[in-house]
Amino acid sequence: MKPTRRQLLLAVLAVIAVFQVGDWVLNTMIQGPIQARRAKRDQLQEDIKKRESLLAESRNAGKQIDVWLNQSLPADPEVTRSVYRSWLLTVVKSTNLRNATVDSGSPSTRRAKDKTVLYRSMPFSIRARGSLAQFNEFLFQFSKAGHLHQITSLTLNPISNTGQFDISLGIETLLLPRRKGHDLNLAPSTLLASAEFKDYAVIAKENIFGIGIDSADPMQHTMVSGITFSNGAPQVWITEQLIDKVTQVGEGGDFDTVALSGRIVEVHDKDVIIETSGERMLLPIGQPFSAAKLIVAGE
Repeated sequence: MKPTRRQLLLAVLAVIAVFQVGDWVLNTMIQGPIQARRAKRDQLQEDIKKRESLLAESRNAGKQIDVWLNQSLPADPEVTRSVYRSWLLTVVKSTNLRNATVDSGSPSTRRAKDKTVLYRSMPFSIRARGSLAQFNEFLFQFSKAGHLHQITSLTLNPISNTGQFDISLGIETLLLPRRKGHDLNLAPSTLLASAEFKDYAVIAKENIFGIGIDSADPMQHTMVSGITFSNGAPQVWITEQLIDKVTQVGEGGDFDTVALSGRIVEVHDKDVIIETSGERMLLPIGQPFSAAKLIVAGE
């Protein structure tokens, strides 16, 4: 019996319906769950990577904290005030900066939400005088030291064309509460590109201020040129050859030259004792300041 047209259409529709139902079953009952499982697997793998990354960061942070603890200034602010100031003065002296004063400010505290101390910071300031080469060496020694400190402000004022600068520095130090001991860290910093100062010496040779600078050392061209008496009181004559200037100052008076500033403590027949940067020095008449002899307490 030959199928009718209606039967053929019904058969085609039945086949289409079977395919539609099969496709729905395939997508909903089989491929859908498979895709969902794949998506969940991918998400779990991504979560695992993130957790592994956080774990690695935590481990690195723990190592970094140990490094910071070693580099931290002593946890006691008063200890830091003493030992770090002494260290700064030592660096100033070793680089031949002059007229140096080092001051410290009050510490500030950063706390967590539970009020525990995270760290303290203590400011220091330095005022000194010297050449660009001397200051460059100071910066090298400062940066090479393995301390938690940084320069927060810097002012360089050229003193005419003498090659000398008035230097002002602001420094911030960090004190971590878990830091043990009262001594400064002795291990050098690894931040510098080179551990050799010669690689940085060229900086001071560049005329970064664009002015004519006399490279002569004022300490070698400044001297006590004579001693006279006015109404029985001694007057010390200080000659600055580089700028052709003569200053007269009495015993107990203050003086300020490009080379040094300080106070006349004692006047003798052939020499003068001055006090500068907390130290006493003997200046023979007619000899440059560079020939001054440090007077050690008790001598």
